[in-house]
Amino acid sequence: MLVTVAAFALLAGACSIDVERNDDGSLQIESVLTEESVGSEIAKGIDDPQVNYLAVDMKEGYALVDMERERDSGIGVDNIAFRVDLFVDDGHLGVSITEAVWNEFPIPQELVDIWNEEMAVELEREGKKDPDSTLVAVNLSETALTMEWHVETQESKG
Repeated sequence: MLVTVAAFALLAGACSIDVERNDDGSLQIESVLTEESVGSEIAKGIDDPQVNYLAVDMKEGYALVDMERERDSGIGVDNIAFRVDLFVDDGHLGVSITEAVWNEFPIPQELVDIWNEEMAVELEREGKKDPDSTLVAVNLSETALTMEWHVETQESKG
């Protein structure tokens, strides 16, 4: 499934949540981001006003991103593509960009590292609805990004 997102037309709040109480009183929260919302958060993580086209093709376990960026000179566009894998990193969302190319040349690792960090922040911010929650699982499918969160409550802390 392919979605096109204009960098300036970002969608907000396209996240649904489901809350369940565990036997110990803690909470299990599942947040689900739509494909449009994932594309919007990736665009926010890129944070480049010269990006005039961004497409996200979500697969089972990863996403492929294609972008067009207007050149600084204003003449022509650059084509950018990369793969995005998501994972849990010490209770937070981690992003790993691989196969990153700019006009078919490898993108410098320093830029990839910045995009990894910024995308993780934006996607986690959209999915995390309780500031005291800890990410325990993440799943990317062809239609949605699902994040599972654990929240300790006064009852579960004993």
